Amino acid sequence: MNKPDYLAPQTLAEALDALGKHPHGVQLIAGGTDLVPQMRSKMVQPELLVDLRLLGLEGIEMTGDGIRIGARATHTDILESDLLAEHCPALVESAADIAGPPIRNRGTVGGNLVNASPAADLAPPLLVYDAQAVLASSRGERSVPLEEFFTGPGGTVLSDDEILTEVYIPPVAPNSSSKFIKLGKRKAMAVAVVSVAARLTLDDSGSISQARVALGSVAPIPMRALKAEAVLEGHPPSAELFAEAGRVASSESSPIDDIRASGEYRQKMVAVLTRRALAAAWGRLGGEV
Repeated sequence: MNKPDYLAPQTLAEALDALGKHPHGVQLIAGGTDLVPQMRSKMVQPELLVDLRLLGLEGIEMTGDGIRIGARATHTDILESDLLAEHCPALVESAADIAGPPIRNRGTVGGNLVNASPAADLAPPLLVYDAQAVLASSRGERSVPLEEFFTGPGGTVLSDDEILTEVYIPPVAPNSSSKFIKLGKRKAMAVAVVSVAARLTLDDSGSISQARVALGSVAPIPMRALKAEAVLEGHPPSAELFAEAGRVASSESSPIDDIRASGEYRQKMVAVLTRRALAAAWGRLGGEV
């Protein structure tokens, strides 16, 4: 592993200045749970490490009606957040499935997203909550819907001079519920074979006014199953409806064969896990299927 220079700026402006001066040789580090192994294997060899630990990018708090999650908030912070447990239970469930306690204590929300793995555990639940990535540069700040943030395996819309500072979750509508399910080769310390997050919002008549279904590990990027969502919206919840949405979500996925599973198996599991996630979300609203 090469030995890069190290900087721990005390302000965001200082960090952005470092990015401007080293547009190609700088690497940001938060928890380091992905970056350090990549450096050891020489996948990345930065000239300068910019540590974000002093910038105050932690914290999970209500902002207006929405929720702000700092980019350096850890997976353990998510697990211990009463605010997220109340409003975004699927996100808490996804954090619980990440690696083990040492990684959860160090790994961060920002790192999980910026690493841009198709199997990123936090991505599907954040997608179903319509989350936005807040990006800062010397030019100012911009917000990007998370569904537009990923460009491919390992790729995002982040420019070389930008830092992901927080994730913003808009207000979750009343009469909503959600669920996250992850399928791995084992119960812990596993990369997802398939992951599914689902959110349902019901109107006064009991029909589904808004549906969100997001998938991980079955496409080049974490993805929304838009056709499955359209199948759900405007109809009362039922086992038959959830099964149909699962079949449609499966048809929208494009998984590959790899060491963890075949594409064919993954596609079948999308249908099963989508149905189960929708049924569980409905159950949390008092329904039975």
